[in-house]
Order: sequence, then C-alpha cells, then structure tokens
Amino acid sequence: MNNRKRLVAVALATAAALGAAGCSASDDAVANKQPAPAGAAVDGGTLRVGLDRAFGRLDPADSALTSQPMLLLANSLFDPLMVNDKDGQVRPYLAKSFTPNADASSWTLELRDGVKFGNGRPLDAQAVIDHVQRLAKPESKCPCAADAATIAGMTASSPTSVRIDLKKPDAALPNLFTRALGYIASAPTDSSAPVGSGPFTVEQSQPGVSVTVARNPGYWGDKPHVDKVVYRVLPDADSRYQSVRSGDVDLIWAETPTHLRQSNTDGLRTATALGATTTTLFNTKVAPFDDPRVRRAMQYTIDRATLAKVVTLDQGKPAEGPLVSTAPYRSATPYPAPDPAKARQLLAEVGTPVRFDYLIPTQPEAQQRATVLQQMLGDVGIHMTIKPLDIPTYLSNLYQRQFQVADFTTSALGDPSTGLSTFFGTGSPTNFPGFADPALDTALATGRGALDPARRGAAYADAGRVLVQQAPALFLTENRVGFIAAAAVGGLPDLSGRSVVNVSPAALWVAR
Repeated sequence: MNNRKRLVAVALATAAALGAAGCSASDDAVANKQPAPAGAAVDGGTLRVGLDRAFGRLDPADSALTSQPMLLLANSLFDPLMVNDKDGQVRPYLAKSFTPNADASSWTLELRDGVKFGNGRPLDAQAVIDHVQRLAKPESKCPCAADAATIAGMTASSPTSVRIDLKKPDAALPNLFTRALGYIASAPTDSSAPVGSGPFTVEQSQPGVSVTVARNPGYWGDKPHVDKVVYRVLPDADSRYQSVRSGDVDLIWAETPTHLRQSNTDGLRTATALGATTTTLFNTKVAPFDDPRVRRAMQYTIDRATLAKVVTLDQGKPAEGPLVSTAPYRSATPYPAPDPAKARQLLAEVGTPVRFDYLIPTQPEAQQRATVLQQMLGDVGIHMTIKPLDIPTYLSNLYQRQFQVADFTTSALGDPSTGLSTFFGTGSPTNFPGFADPALDTALATGRGALDPARRGAAYADAGRVLVQQAPALFLTENRVGFIAAAAVGGLPDLSGRSVVNVSPAALWVAR
C-alpha cells in the first residue's frame, strides 16, 4: 500500500472509531445550492438552535460569545457597529459611517438616530465610549483590551458622533469593531449581564446549558421573523448532527466534513463558507521548536493536499499561506511543496530526535487531522503523541502557553488587518506561539497605517512571506464551516464567498 492510500485508510478508520462514519458519506457536493422553503417568509414560532460550545456570561467581553460559531447567538442580543460583508470588506451596520482623517490617526464614528438598548436606554455616543472603556479594563478579561489600548482618547462630539484619537495611525480601525468592541452593550450596574440593542432580548438563561431569547419589541431594524430562539449547548458534533437530523433542533453549527456531506442525503440544507483555517501552532519559546529548522522540517513533511482530501473530504482546500482565499488584500504566498528529503536533512542538522505532545480539542475533525499528521511525521522519524483535551482545558493551555505543539482552527485569518497581529504580533496576548520578529511587526504596522489599498496589500504580502519562512505556525487547510438546517428553515443567505460566517437570526424563519 502506497503512502497516500495508507493515509486514506488511516483517516477512514479514525472516522469510524469516532462514530462519524455512522453518517455514511455520499458523493453529493456540499454547497449553498439547496432551495429555500417554497413561499414567502413565515412569521412567528420558535427557532431551535444547537450550539457547539458552552457560553459563560452573555457579554461581548467573553471571547467565547464572539467566536465565529457563536455569532448567531451574539447577533441575537447585540448589533455590531461594523460587519464583515459578503465580499470580505468591512461595512457599517449599527454605525452609519466610520471616517478617518488624512493619516488615519483620528476617526469619526457616526451612529444611527433613535437606537435604544433592550432596557430602553439610548445607544448614543457616550454609550459607545462607556462600552469601549469597560472592555479595556483588565477586569473585563476581554482579549480585545489590547485593541482598545491602541486608542488614545474618545470624545462625544454630539449624541450620535464619536471622535476616536489613536496612539498610532490605523487604517484598519473599523475592523476592530466587527466583534467584541463593536457589539455595544449597556454597561451593567450590578452582576447582571450587559444589555444590547439586538433583535432579541434574554427571556431565560442557564449558562452552559441553554438560553431562550424573545423578540425585542423596540428593535430599531427589521422585525425578526420568529417570536423566539432557543439555543441549546450540544458540544458533541455527532449528537448535534443527529439532533437536527431527527428534528429535535432546526439549525446547528457544523464543521465536520462527514456531516456536511451527509446533510444532502438526509434532506437537510447547508449554508457554508471557507471560513476557517486549520493550523499547527508551535510554542517557539521551548525546545526544540525554538529552532526554525525543526519547524521547517515539519513544514516540508506535511502534504496539505492529501490532508485536504482525506480530512476535509475534498470540501476544503490546501491553505496557501496565513490568509484565506476569500480575505481582502490576499496575495499568493510561496508555500513549500512537500519534500521529505529536505525535512530529513534539516532534522539531521539539528541532530536531536524530535518527540512532542500534540494538543487537540475533542472534536472529530481535529482527531482525524492529528491522526493523518502523526502518520506523515512518523515517516521522517518525528514522534508525535496526540493529547485530546476538552475545549475549556485546551484553550486554557493555549492562553497559558502550556503546550509544545497544538492543533488550532480559527476564523480570524479571514481578516488580515486584525488576524495577523492578533496571533503573531509581538506582545499580543493571543500570540500563542510567542513569536517575535521585527520584520513581521514592521510589515503589520505598515499595513495597519496605510490607507492606500495597494500599499496595504503589499505590506500584508510581506507579512505572509515572513510567517511562511519562519513557520511559527503551519497553515494546513481552509475548511468549510457554517450551518446545517432542517428543510423548513428559511432565510439562510448564500455564504459561499464570505471570509467570516456571520448571520443574524432576525433573518431566519421556520415553515412548520
């Protein structure tokens, strides 16, 4: 059996072991081509949603709430000032406009008139300032505090106008307001959860279990179709899929290739995008991964095309660098082709056997990916032990940099202006690899400071080349992620060209 066939066999065996093969794969392509339910939108009723992870506080400061799989819930309660549009560009949403001065060192944010929070308080300029200042405080524990710290001052020029002065020019400032900083919340005066201006308000919540939201009668935008949305936490991917298949829920978040592929056969609908990048992160602060030769040896070993075929079942594609193919300012980054001989040469130069633990979250696709990587690396003499952890423990290890090498999937690389700085900029609290490179920092600073699109794109291309050459992370595949829905669910948009999957539940309906 040749190497490729052996890897396919390993992947299929792993899928079976995980129970994912219980949904027999069909040859139907996963796309956004399924017809919507016949007839006009239906108002009323309840939409039942299966979430893939637990939530703590319903607060934009909680990074779990503003992760891509949870944005549907976040969008129930909060409206972002800015949003990643279908062409990858950042557009105003709750904001009317966001305008820079000549060198992007100062910005003017104009708000809509008459918008109120669910508690009746006005969402005005001072509310925006209060929100940003709250999330900037260490006690908020918001990863966005580092972004808020780039702001030198905020001034309410009028009830609907905010002037934001920066410590350094930043042409990408609006991008920072697509998630936590942009989900403006009315600051709580006690231990209660913040209140947003979204299309729904909280009716009942059991943290980590479920939350029921009801239509906000004072919503400023289009009236939601459904009366209520019930979100249930269903962390096991197979159980979540079976729940939508059996009709126990109407809509789920899905990343598992076998589920996406099986959904057509089961009469379900999908709305997906290449909205996630799988990576292998190195802790560059510990041996042997403080040596770029070891990291590059692994880079030369991994066959990304095979990985895409046997793990994503050809629904994803090999990553060609740190930026996803639908991201703005993306340019081709020369990525080394697989070369086991070169890998062995680099390992021989290092002269020390490479053995490590590989942290993964307990998700079927992560286990499959790790199993294939283990096989590939073993072929050049690298010994990898797979260490599955539940998601909270896995994330805790990342934030505390308690790992050697880790599997990591993110949607943030769909936005080069924020994603690259977040994960690889020197000193960023979410720079899990602990990577520091002056050339990279210079390129990122140039990109953030450039209003000219061509100069900005060139700077991000420079950043991409540094990251591929120094390899603090290996960029493996772009994965299809999104929603699987019952046939009765309408209003799901075509997400196929988006770099970030972000849908408002106000647009969805259920034709029961």
